[in-house]
Amino acid sequence: MFTTTAPIIQQHELTSRCNNHCTFCYNPERCIEAFIPRTTDRNRNLEVVQISVERGVMAVCLTGGEPLLVGNHLFEVLKIYRDAGCYTSINSNGRLITSVIAERLAQAELRTALISIHGLDDLHDLMVGDTAFKETWRGIQNLRDQGIAVTPNFVATAKNVHGLMEIGLRLLQSGIASMAVTPFLPSWGAKGHEQFVLESQHYRDYFAVIKRLQQEGMQIDSTLPIPPCVLMKHCPESWERYLSVLSPRVCMAGRSFGVVSPDGLFRACIQAPYLEFFGGSVFDQYEQSWKQANVWAESKMLLDDCLACAALTICGGGCRTSSLWENKGSVAGKTMYMGEPLTEREAKPFIDRTVVPSPRLSPIYQWNSEVRLRDEGWGMIVFNPCNQSFTILSSEFGKMRFDHDQPLKIASDKIASVLLAIGAVRRVDEDLDDVQLLDDSVIVLPGDHFLPRLTKGLDPSLVHCLRADTGERYFF
Repeated sequence: MFTTTAPIIQQHELTSRCNNHCTFCYNPERCIEAFIPRTTDRNRNLEVVQISVERGVMAVCLTGGEPLLVGNHLFEVLKIYRDAGCYTSINSNGRLITSVIAERLAQAELRTALISIHGLDDLHDLMVGDTAFKETWRGIQNLRDQGIAVTPNFVATAKNVHGLMEIGLRLLQSGIASMAVTPFLPSWGAKGHEQFVLESQHYRDYFAVIKRLQQEGMQIDSTLPIPPCVLMKHCPESWERYLSVLSPRVCMAGRSFGVVSPDGLFRACIQAPYLEFFGGSVFDQYEQSWKQANVWAESKMLLDDCLACAALTICGGGCRTSSLWENKGSVAGKTMYMGEPLTEREAKPFIDRTVVPSPRLSPIYQWNSEVRLRDEGWGMIVFNPCNQSFTILSSEFGKMRFDHDQPLKIASDKIASVLLAIGAVRRVDEDLDDVQLLDDSVIVLPGDHFLPRLTKGLDPSLVHCLRADTGERYFF
């Protein structure tokens, strides 16, 4: 199995301080009673930025804590990443985003913002603190006024899942047609998180409301993989009704996705505590630290039931961080929400939804100017940051020199289909003479080169690309 030299997408925690008071906070260290926020170290953050740029990180999400609490330092960091060609986003509660700040973020070419919102009005305030909803809502509107794409993120817990429909409809009425709805994930070692864990009735409500919001026109994502066995466990009589709620995704932590803490420590998952055998310092042992983070995604971490499940290619074994809670500190083994392994007959409806027709091909193509390339030695990553999707072409591609402004002819229909699927190229419906040629010496690397557990029981040549953040993928 091959590993990447650096994350494709990296979450950079600028600070551990936050102006919300979420008792269900995903940030593991903030959930410990003895937590004391560390002073933001500007020089250390800048060193992380420089190392990340030099290592070839292609997209960065600035987070915390609350990243806006570092003040002007945020814009300093944004500029360096932007000048290096990194796609930038933030994960924020939005409360500090005034119209002036939103304008500065737009000038810094911030592309997207994930904004936490956990209910409407008083419900959100109950979850995170007084006056929070009004300030967060204003922050969302200020970002949108500046043309910055906003994805509201609702964390579904036992305490607020009943308010999902209401906030979803309010967002739709405001012109926001996409949001993230993420099942609550308790932090290992946190006190009081038991009260937020979703039970079967909560999950049934969760699936039913998402289905209704989809019917109203809301596009709904999740920042966590939800295995098919979870749906079958909690909706045994009606699971087929909610097939559209699940996406064919796996966790990409430790493969294409990584996190750097305010201390400059690598870890695989934003919601997991720092564990030295799954990470290390980015300053003096970068390669070894990232290699150790890769262990997080290895098949040896999975339960035998997962390895025997016919739907493993859909979920990849679920969420490793939830194993910490279920197994009292062990990443390996059962996840907290999982059900029983699926038979081939049970898995078929889920797998069938991942097989899509090949896109319409064309004799000539044009590169998307946003596309980033990174040579791994064993293959070339082709990454479209606009939709966070990537594929890996064979190393022969790295020997070719392409002009992004010049039209392209692609000899392989498979490669053309893959590059169209991730938006790396677009069709040019006219014949041109002066074109570059991507010849048939280049292939799409099989999925077992990168994530072997995703190809169990499949022809690995079907696995064409992944979303670097969520692992969502489709097969031709």
